Amino acid sequence: MSKQDIRRNPLAEWVGAVVRAIASHRSLVLGLAVAAVVISGGIGAYLWYGDHQENLAQQAFAAAEQAMRGEKPGTPPNVEDATKKLGEVVSKFPRTVTAQQALILIANIRFDGGKFDDALATYNQYLSQFPRGKFRVIAAIGKAYTQEAKGDLQGEVNTLTEVIAATPNDALLGEAYSTLARVYESLKKPEDALRIYGQIAEKYPQTQWAQNALQRMSALKAKS
Repeated sequence: MSKQDIRRNPLAEWVGAVVRAIASHRSLVLGLAVAAVVISGGIGAYLWYGDHQENLAQQAFAAAEQAMRGEKPGTPPNVEDATKKLGEVVSKFPRTVTAQQALILIANIRFDGGKFDDALATYNQYLSQFPRGKFRVIAAIGKAYTQEAKGDLQGEVNTLTEVIAATPNDALLGEAYSTLARVYESLKKPEDALRIYGQIAEKYPQTQWAQNALQRMSALKAKS
């Protein structure tokens, strides 16, 4: 192939144009290359930092779990110390999944201890601090149980309705549906309860939620 043929080759002409463009904008190309290296390094450092923080958070969480189990076998758990350590996980490592887990555990501890106002505040803290958190449905259900313990059934309905609408595909949503239907029964709203039980049977067949829903539907229809 002659030089003239090469010059007429569209691919060769395109390659030549690229080479000439790079040569004429050498400083720009070098700057872009440096920027790409810096960005790649920054992403790597960010990922390493995130993993490092998560590991530290898990170590601190393990110390809190040890306090919950008691210092020695057979000794009672130190709930106050465990709650304090869990709070440190939340404050020191706020961007970690472990911090989310710690906050849920704090709320559960307070609920189990009958401190319903504190539990409600902690569940609300989770939902506010981690609006798309991994344990959002658990936090909402915990909040609903707390509202029920405080006698706020309508508030419980609102909480469950909101989380069902916001997280339609969560694996634990069947529990939210079941709780909502039960609350409607407590509020003497059988039509709403039947509607929710029907949704449970349709959405979660072959589950304990569905079996319970079918039983409750039969019971409610027998009363009507």
